[in-house]
Amino acid sequence: MASYAPLFVNANDRRWKPDAIVFNSAQLYGTPSYWVQQFFRESSGATLLNATLLTNSSSSIVASAISWEDSENAKSYLRIKVVNLGSSSVNLKVSVDGLGPNSIKLSGSTKTQLTSTNLKDENSFMEPNKVVPSLTLLENAAKDMDVVISPYSFTSFDLLRESVSMKMEGTDSFSRSSI
Repeated sequence: MASYAPLFVNANDRRWKPDAIVFNSAQLYGTPSYWVQQFFRESSGATLLNATLLTNSSSSIVASAISWEDSENAKSYLRIKVVNLGSSSVNLKVSVDGLGPNSIKLSGSTKTQLTSTNLKDENSFMEPNKVVPSLTLLENAAKDMDVVISPYSFTSFDLLRESVSMKMEGTDSFSRSSI
């Protein structure tokens, strides 16, 4: 579960920052804080995995890894979330232990990134999509991969896990499992 307060603010009576959703009588927009909350909402019910972050950059990188199933399509993912608090890009080698050789599908994995070149950037009624996540297909998806983390960014790598059908010993039924 994720929560955020205050959630809504009327643009004509804005007393508090940050808020998640700004509205007036005719329109609304989500703030960057709103979009960060979306990263956590989408993977509720996830299993937190043990993760170790080895990097030669300063303490500007924070990361976590979870295993989750998309409720809309029942596909299993390994999600790696990385925050770069620093002003420079960071080259990161992602290495996932405990997975079989072909456990990550070569297609269907994505990278979602929320970033802006200016830390003071905000969405507004004039520019409601100035700071929003961008979704791209991840072409080098694997249990071992090199990635670049942009400065001042929140990045999520959703690695689609391979599913296999296994015949249960002594029965005529099949079980579907994620590796």
